[in-house]
Amino acid sequence: MANHNFTVLLAGGQGSRFWPQSRTLEPKQFLSLHQDKSLFEQTIIRISRIIPPQNIFIATSELYRSQIAELVKPHRIPEQNIIYEPDGRNTAPSIAVCAMLIHRRDPYGRVAVLPCDHLIKNKARFLQILRKAFSLCDDTLVILGIPPSRPATGYGYIERGKGMSVKRFTEKPDLATAKRFVASGRYYWNGGIFVGSSKAFLNAYKKCLPAIYAILPRMQTAGDIVKVWKKMPAISFDYGVLEKTKDLAMIAATGLGWSDLGSWQAWDEILPKDRAGNVMKADVVNIGSKNITVVGSDRLIATIGLDDLVIVDTPDALLITKKDRTEDVKKVVDDLKARRRQEHYVHKTAKRPWGSYTVLDMGDGFKVKQVEVKPGCALSLQYHKKRSEHWVVVEGTAKIVRGRKSFIFDANESTYIPVGCKHRLCNPSKNQVLKIIEVQAGKYLEEDDIVRLKDDFGRK
Repeated sequence: MANHNFTVLLAGGQGSRFWPQSRTLEPKQFLSLHQDKSLFEQTIIRISRIIPPQNIFIATSELYRSQIAELVKPHRIPEQNIIYEPDGRNTAPSIAVCAMLIHRRDPYGRVAVLPCDHLIKNKARFLQILRKAFSLCDDTLVILGIPPSRPATGYGYIERGKGMSVKRFTEKPDLATAKRFVASGRYYWNGGIFVGSSKAFLNAYKKCLPAIYAILPRMQTAGDIVKVWKKMPAISFDYGVLEKTKDLAMIAATGLGWSDLGSWQAWDEILPKDRAGNVMKADVVNIGSKNITVVGSDRLIATIGLDDLVIVDTPDALLITKKDRTEDVKKVVDDLKARRRQEHYVHKTAKRPWGSYTVLDMGDGFKVKQVEVKPGCALSLQYHKKRSEHWVVVEGTAKIVRGRKSFIFDANESTYIPVGCKHRLCNPSKNQVLKIIEVQAGKYLEEDDIVRLKDDFGRK
């Protein structure tokens, strides 16, 4: 395969329909829902068979800088190929800036845009279809149409015209319309996979989204994203380009074993079941239940006489829903956001580039955490405006910066960090994890009460 072929991996989505397993800081693409490796890693491995690492671009959120940096290391994807978006503005700006960077590197480049949170079982068939799309895309955009397996209302539908032409798009129809589309045999799901030359992409933006196109000449390198992003309108590629452009072809992507894993129901459909139609990915005692899927973590779950349910248990949240209502999980997340609850944002155990912390207990005016710091890592130099902290080392050795001085503390030793005091927690060991118990005290104890002064991971 010629090196004129590139790919753009879209890895910035938050996957709210997989709550409570997915959270803002640990979205669907970083979960291992189907195999040992995350959906993001599976996407890289799949496309790497025909695209060299220097031609793989990734568009993601600044929130996921540390996860992405860690995950791409084994795949040798250059750092200058990763675009960290300051905030979410949907897919049209993401694809646009990548198309411009690719065009600057290779004016003849052909680009496949791939979501990073989809499952594709038949990898060989997928690459075969992608090769065909690359051969057709110099002067037009090519979309992969997924044959519908059911009248889903969560997908956009593509009506096929003559040959490979596209007659029209219908975005997320109601159930009656979706049933009519599927019965006709002329409609395909929009799977979110697009292929075109960099020139074809830029021409499409020039015609359909001139406001975005006008900004693109300022993009010289991935770092220029901070100069242009605030001026980018928030719009999806589907609405902004696909529904307007006349230069569009469709390939029927049959036999892929494709799923966008857009809901717990979609995930449930691909799982092998027992004789009663059950899936038990937890420690379960089941008495007389059928057609249920149970996902758990550490504790025992007992089910009695249930039918047609999905149950997902995590340390800080429990979801119980009928299978045909799993698309409504997003409404739960929206409600949590509106009430400013942390359960939509982060797990009870929150991963950080330096390690992790687990909330053990909390109440009026206090919060207790177990903090684990990886060997050789350090938290940011920081201070808090509204809380003080008490630290007890329980395992390993800690180097603690407090004010202008630094101290070494071993297991069973402790220190106090007053409000406003500059401080830092470091693990000087090269091979042992540092564990401390942190007790926070104050009237406000949320994570946004952190003023970072210096950080090894580029966080602000």
